Amino acid sequence: MKINIVNIEFDAESTAKLESRKETKRWSKFSNQFVPVVNKITNKKYKLVSGAEKIHLANEKGEDSVECNLISELDLEQKGALDLRLLYQSSDICPINLGEEFLSFREKFSVTQQELAKKTGITPGTIHHYESLIKTLAPSLKEHVKKKNLTFKEARSIADIEDHEKQFELAKPFLEGILSSVHVEKIVSLAKKHPKVEVKLIIESVTKGKPIIEKVDPEEKENNEIEVNSIDFNTIETRILDISTEIDLIQSEQIPEFKRLKLISSLRILQSRTQLALSSLNTGAGSFSLISKGIKNSA
Repeated sequence: MKINIVNIEFDAESTAKLESRKETKRWSKFSNQFVPVVNKITNKKYKLVSGAEKIHLANEKGEDSVECNLISELDLEQKGALDLRLLYQSSDICPINLGEEFLSFREKFSVTQQELAKKTGITPGTIHHYESLIKTLAPSLKEHVKKKNLTFKEARSIADIEDHEKQFELAKPFLEGILSSVHVEKIVSLAKKHPKVEVKLIIESVTKGKPIIEKVDPEEKENNEIEVNSIDFNTIETRILDISTEIDLIQSEQIPEFKRLKLISSLRILQSRTQLALSSLNTGAGSFSLISKGIKNSA
């Protein structure tokens, strides 16, 4: 239902969000997917529960009213999505517990990360990072996150490594307070790039600038060269869906002229590559169909 903005009351936290341009930017990409939720106080007065950023955007556009949902009219799934959003906005929630809540909601209502993002206003990438803590982080490190010995940033990055033993090696200097969180993404990136190099050497490379020298036998080098241009079919579909979601939101954004021109150029390149890929895939499917018919006819 459409509600006049002047009839919506805000608490201190919501008012701060309305006045903070930085907060609006942090949420703007998915804010148009989340309809503000209000609680009815009187016939014409409403209390904002969540969704201040969208009202801010409406104000900037000079709109007098904004589409809202009454909390009393939300169904079970909408209430669950609202609870997740409020949990995410809370500074008290443990990252492990939030990741469990994301997974539980998606399993209960059979939704993807992209669909959950639209329902909560939380980006798919953020949801993925929280869920990866539950799916891939070593159990012992999860406990350290709960005890606040390991930050979310550190745990999120380390969870990208599949080997639990190596995860603990990477986490150790952060648990001991030897290294700052600013180094974690670089260290994990190098650990993934050089899986056979000792963690100690990788850390020294980042903190002391020592070069990483990795010995590779000739046979392995030849195999690596063959696989340089190979496609990771396990993740390409997810990555395509992720970028499709973001492209879908472009039309709702206010983009500066210089960025708009660069974006147009990039999208045209993407369009060209996509058309070539579709043509190649369709040709392959057609060839397979012809081969199948030829086999049947010869039989």
